[in-house]
Amino acid sequence: MRRLSRPDYVCIHGHFYQPARDDPFTQEVRSEPSAAPFANWNERVTAECYAPNLSAPVLAADGEPRRRINNFEWISFDLGPTILEWLKHNRNNVYRGIIDADRASTARFGGHGSAMAQSYNHTILPLSNSLDRKTQIRWGVRDFEHRFGRAPEGMWLPETAVDAETLRLLGEEGILFTVLAPHQAEAVTGADGEWRDAADGGVDTRIPYRVSIGDGKEIAVFFYNGPLSQKIAFDGLLDDGHRLANALIEGLGAERDGPRLTHAATDGESYGHHHRFGEMALAVAIEEVEKRSDARMTNYAEFLALHPPDREARVVEDSSWSCAHGVERWRSDCGCSTGAEPGWTQKWRTPLRDGLDWLRDRLGAAFESLRGTTLIDPWEARDDYISVLTGTPRDEFLRRHAAPGLGAAKREEALAYLEMQQRLMFMYTSCGWFFGDVAGLETLIVLRQAARAIDLSRQVGGPDVEEGFLNRLSRAASNIDGRTAAEIYVAEVSSGPAEANNGE
Repeated sequence: MRRLSRPDYVCIHGHFYQPARDDPFTQEVRSEPSAAPFANWNERVTAECYAPNLSAPVLAADGEPRRRINNFEWISFDLGPTILEWLKHNRNNVYRGIIDADRASTARFGGHGSAMAQSYNHTILPLSNSLDRKTQIRWGVRDFEHRFGRAPEGMWLPETAVDAETLRLLGEEGILFTVLAPHQAEAVTGADGEWRDAADGGVDTRIPYRVSIGDGKEIAVFFYNGPLSQKIAFDGLLDDGHRLANALIEGLGAERDGPRLTHAATDGESYGHHHRFGEMALAVAIEEVEKRSDARMTNYAEFLALHPPDREARVVEDSSWSCAHGVERWRSDCGCSTGAEPGWTQKWRTPLRDGLDWLRDRLGAAFESLRGTTLIDPWEARDDYISVLTGTPRDEFLRRHAAPGLGAAKREEALAYLEMQQRLMFMYTSCGWFFGDVAGLETLIVLRQAARAIDLSRQVGGPDVEEGFLNRLSRAASNIDGRTAAEIYVAEVSSGPAEANNGE
């Protein structure tokens, strides 16, 4: 690590994510015509973003590459387990490149890797029940350890959706920090230790904060630079890597006591998928920052280790980075949507969530009934089921969790119940509510997960819940043609796999 005349730092975070597109009945990603000329959106986003960021060219004056930069080695990033699993089996060179980039960043940034964990399948944790959010976090940690070969220091919360219970659960699982939007700070302490309102720019985004999570414990929170992140994601800053570098340095602002951190957080797909050649602008910016004598690139984990927070913060309960109304985008007609046409509403969101909650609770009660007779502790077994998803032999898993003397048929039944629980969590993937209509591609994804859970319940002789589920879906109507979600489920989900879009 070189000595700096003024130890200031720059961090760029990319949140890379795609939903689980594989059909839960066939485990295959079917053709997605909207991703043309690619076979599906995973293929397209990988070609436009994930692969290019492993070797982004910096051009010479003649337009030829004079250097290639692996952006993943220099930025902070998280990749959702669902897309990582697809990459592992379909684009293993990209998968290995990302894992290796984290190792390189660990060497570069003082033993602190740049990869952050992510709760498992991008559910809105404040809207999850306590059991689900605990499993989502534990699966995210275990999946990260399996892939990256180390414990995660930070965890990205889907849509940065947060509440006090979620932060407490992160701390219980050993997570040291997370990243939130500046408007998610409710109050902060100043240099004098006094609390003040953080609204309207009251939070200094250049430093981390301590947030109490109870029992004398704390977690660190970085509130990213909102205007800078907005310019990167939506206002054309990725058109020019030199402008991006200048904006990052300008984000350091006026002098203050101690080192400063300028940092931005956006969807990682901004770099190449949402913005063509965005990965090249990012590479240019990285190079320009590293040439400076007054600042250098870092990641959150390194900065936190070097400069622990000396101020406190309280977060806004049930808040997120992409909904002005907190977390209403994923349960009500709040007005926030993507892809909606004039006159459309999102009144369908509430009955969709209500129906899924009903299905989760009915099948959850059946799962709980296995306690002591089939599984020693069903919820403990579910938390550990991530080991099966990451390669542990099923017999080894069952030796840990099956009730003594369980026969072969009951062992298979136990595994079916555990997959049912996996599908019940997957049906809450946030994309299902993010866009404009209940007939959209993303909502079909979550409905197909529900269909698989219902199918598994039938297989094991559990409760027949489809009629009750459809009754609740009948209250959700499409803006496009007036069909109810129940009619869409019967016509499209039951008849074949859903096509998926390109995430949020």
